[in-house]
Amino acid sequence: MKVNKVKSTILVGVILALFVASAVSINNVRAAQPKPFFTLVFKTNGGGVRPDYGNFLKQHVARIGITIDVIVQDWPTFVGELIFFRDFDVCYVGLVGGGADPDFTGVYDENGSLNLFGYHTSMDWDDALGTGTNEWYMKEGNLIMPPDSKKRVQHYWDWQQYMMDKINPLMPTFSPRGYVAHWANLNGYNYTDGVIQSWGKMSWTGTHPGQLSVNELVTTDAAWSDLNPLFQDDSSSSTISSATMDTLIRYDADLSVWPHLADSYEMINDTHISIHVRDGIEWPDAGGFTNEGFDIYDVYFTFYAWKHVSNDPHLWSWIKEMKIIDDSTLEIFIDGDPDTPENEPYAPFLPSLWTRILPEHYLNVTQLTDGVTPDILHANWNTFATDCFGTGLFEISAFTEGVETVLTVRDDCWRLDPDLWDDKDLNWEERFGFGPGWDGLDQWRIRIIPDQQTSLLELEAGKVDIDGVGWNPQARDELDADPDFTVQDDTLYSYGFFGYNMREDRIVIGNRDPCPLDPSLSIGLAVRKAISYAVDRQEINDVIHRGEYAITDTPLYPKMGVWNNPDIIRYNFDLDKARYYMTIAGYDLGVTELTPGFTLLITLTSLMMMATATYIIVKKRK
Repeated sequence: MKVNKVKSTILVGVILALFVASAVSINNVRAAQPKPFFTLVFKTNGGGVRPDYGNFLKQHVARIGITIDVIVQDWPTFVGELIFFRDFDVCYVGLVGGGADPDFTGVYDENGSLNLFGYHTSMDWDDALGTGTNEWYMKEGNLIMPPDSKKRVQHYWDWQQYMMDKINPLMPTFSPRGYVAHWANLNGYNYTDGVIQSWGKMSWTGTHPGQLSVNELVTTDAAWSDLNPLFQDDSSSSTISSATMDTLIRYDADLSVWPHLADSYEMINDTHISIHVRDGIEWPDAGGFTNEGFDIYDVYFTFYAWKHVSNDPHLWSWIKEMKIIDDSTLEIFIDGDPDTPENEPYAPFLPSLWTRILPEHYLNVTQLTDGVTPDILHANWNTFATDCFGTGLFEISAFTEGVETVLTVRDDCWRLDPDLWDDKDLNWEERFGFGPGWDGLDQWRIRIIPDQQTSLLELEAGKVDIDGVGWNPQARDELDADPDFTVQDDTLYSYGFFGYNMREDRIVIGNRDPCPLDPSLSIGLAVRKAISYAVDRQEINDVIHRGEYAITDTPLYPKMGVWNNPDIIRYNFDLDKARYYMTIAGYDLGVTELTPGFTLLITLTSLMMMATATYIIVKKRK
């Protein structure tokens, strides 16, 4: 009886030992950490979190036998690296701005100035197409009309899937979120729409501490530099000119397109467009000019100036010819490829109509010797650069250098015309808020406070009404918990990625030889896929960004909505897939191994089992 009891006790001990061993096995069995197969060079710029991204990359790909040398450079050196020297295998880069059209020519095509990946048509040459497949997708996308057609949307879905699967020049990571805080007694403000489009909906319910007036809105910004859109290169200047000027069409936040100064536009054919503008819109009196009406000559002048005297004439090279039909109608002939004898379509023309229209009567006073090109040395151009005006909702009523710019609502602005409220095709009241009986704010004061901490302190003191707080998560949390404030957020037109240098001189990541175990893939492509699957973006997001950034999978901004392929290949963290692609590329990762702790546990368990068996045998013999 005693022997049986001892046997039972020992057996229970063995079972418990085995249970403990199995319970900890998940944490102790790990993939073999092989000796590195090769070393890759990662480069980025300092001053932010990008070096942290590089260190995470180094940790993550070590699990698949890749060593990363992380090199952090100052911004000018890093830019030179991307454009000229290109002595890197992986980099981290962000794109920002634009986003109205999915044409990213200049980034992902062979001759793009931002083609840091080294894509070349020889990588995916197709004899039937006479070019690389990726290159064909990029060029064909510009030929599909209308610009916002379902056919064109599908084309860009197909392109994204092809490029990310068959070439994989980059690993998309995150699109940051922006955050603003405003006093809670401000109604109607929508961060996504912005101040200008929210203006007709905004009102104050009482006053908050520090507030001087319920008829104005106070924000902050850096100092502006040039208020003429043709020569602007900073967002502070653009804010002022966008408030005072209007565009022919408008893109709302959801990228829906609406007529604005143009009451209609029509595609006569794929290379011929007719634009008709509204009647009865007046320019503000300025520079001795009074009672000047907006007409098609202002549109013609604006487009001509953009093409011939602006800082970005290449953006308007698609205009082959313009013809004024009457005071309200302009026809434009499009040519997307000047190198061919016939006019070619150019689908990305549409966002170009979303540009601020200039006063022809004020800026076209004198011309150069050709009698057409405006003389930008005329005094009016200098005045306009510091005191711009337009048909927009606001006019500059005061400016104190280094202190503030004050904008005042123009009571006679065409946007306040009651006839617009009944136009169902414009959905005016829902989009802009102006409607019968509107009596909203009449002044926007933009204080010049470039320092973010100072601006935040002024918000908390009540001397500023709205302020960006995305840069300070702790302050944002405190404001969000404070009932006196409201915090809003939105995904920005920006995203970052790990970019792969696919040039052939990068002997591993750019290797175009077929994989030993799958000749349909090149070794370089398999390695790029392995890295993409090995990177745990969620971990990076959680550690660095509190999980708040939007993880993205497409080579476009997530903010671009319908243009993003909803079913694109996703390189979600998957070590099994990462090991698979390393293996077919010829880098054998071997089998799993046990940690030292788990090996000791298994050894002790085996010894216990052997001792138990010996004990039982001895007892039986006795």
